[in-house]
Amino acid sequence: MVKPDIVTGATGQVGLELCRALVAAGRTVRAVVVPGDRITPTLTQLGIETVEADVRDVPALRDAIDGAAHLYHLAAIVSTTPRHDPRMWQVNVEGARNVATLARTQGAQRLIYFSSIVVFEPDPTDQPLDERRPRVPVAGAAPYVQSKIVGEQVVREQIELGLDAVIVHPTVVIGANEVHHAGVVRNLLFRYFDRALPAVFRGGFDAVAAADVVQGAIAAATAGHAGHSYILSGQFHSIRDLLRRTRPWCGAPIPRVAIPITLARSGLPLVEIAARLTGRPPAFTPEDLRQMVGNRQISHAKAEHELGYRPNGLDTALRDVYEAWQRRT
Repeated sequence: MVKPDIVTGATGQVGLELCRALVAAGRTVRAVVVPGDRITPTLTQLGIETVEADVRDVPALRDAIDGAAHLYHLAAIVSTTPRHDPRMWQVNVEGARNVATLARTQGAQRLIYFSSIVVFEPDPTDQPLDERRPRVPVAGAAPYVQSKIVGEQVVREQIELGLDAVIVHPTVVIGANEVHHAGVVRNLLFRYFDRALPAVFRGGFDAVAAADVVQGAIAAATAGHAGHSYILSGQFHSIRDLLRRTRPWCGAPIPRVAIPITLARSGLPLVEIAARLTGRPPAFTPEDLRQMVGNRQISHAKAEHELGYRPNGLDTALRDVYEAWQRRT
């Protein structure tokens, strides 16, 4: 009997792209989805077996991931807000602990754990950032960053006990399937396409296409060294540059006003007040601004050398976001 590749977080931005790529490669795929997930029919239409399980529910999870060949763990709650959400810790830390422990005890061939670039200390920013960088101190970090740092730690505890696992660290992922978490980048692009973006921030970030992250993770499953981390980055882009890359399709003018990050920080209290009054997420958060002035020299040289990683899909990903905006309108 062929062992399936199993994907948690299968209906997320990267998870759905991963499931499609695995099916296209001829792999048998099982998707672990939370009960009632509205994207599950999309997986079913792809011929993918779906199993309902919450990563916090050990008995259900045990059955869901039994017999795994490659186990891709993507399930996570993503948020850049400074508020502590107990569910995020339960899913991102305790969920990772449950998945890693069961992967080891049930004999999964390999766990591919999706961490994030945010766990790495960005300073010094004038030197390339690679996998040898220390992790950000947990104390003082934003709640999401804390959960990803500790999530990696609990996976490494199982590696020390014999688990075969690799850890991948994507940068800011660009793609159309943001149904569970509409991130600041998608919101920025949609407002630009709506011609409702009067100004941009002066910073930028390393952007990578979801499809490129998927190919890097699949390569890590077979070619990565057990216990190693692999940064799956793209290239640094200013916000204006990202908008320029989409202008041939949407024709909207590039905002002339670029707000310095220091000025944006001074406006954070007003942004927070507005969010409380409207009941909507804040337009931007301290963590959003921190990432926009982070390291501009994020290196994926290790993934390129060991995995054959070649990120080149950003323009296609941006076009996918634009087409998602067109469908919405």
